[in-house]
Amino acid sequence: MKIRRAQIADAETVAKIHVASWDVAYRGIMPDDVIARTDVAYRTRFWNPRLGDGAWPVLLLEAEGQTVAFCHMCPTHDPDDDPKSVGHITSVHVLPQLRGRGYGRRLIDHVVAEFRRRKFREITLWVLEENRKARTFYDTYGFRPDGGKKTYPNTAVPEVRYRLTL
Repeated sequence: MKIRRAQIADAETVAKIHVASWDVAYRGIMPDDVIARTDVAYRTRFWNPRLGDGAWPVLLLEAEGQTVAFCHMCPTHDPDDDPKSVGHITSVHVLPQLRGRGYGRRLIDHVVAEFRRRKFREITLWVLEENRKARTFYDTYGFRPDGGKKTYPNTAVPEVRYRLTL
């Protein structure tokens, strides 16, 4: 296994993992029309500027001869947190057929170490309230719900915020 920083040339690869993950993980939680609109072209456009950010990486995990997962880290954008001390994970996605092999955990381990290196005190992430598998993963890792709630943009789908103290 190898973890590396994604480059702009990786945008379509990241998009394909994102779309495949959404199609499985969010089916039945996110409205079908939202999932249908979230195609590879849309996600490629979405990830291009983020991959060009020199300060905050999108990390790729390569295994089994392919890119199998990605994770994006940045300072928090939540108004009730300090972006100088609270990091944020915007996305963690693993190819659905390869879940359960430790790839997500390896990425989170890497991100936690990087936030520690940058002297952050906490990490947050938002997860769809009904996404039980993801919530179990984050609970097992040590993240805890902190009471933060919102809805996913342009939907009525509730999200809850999880927090990990470093």
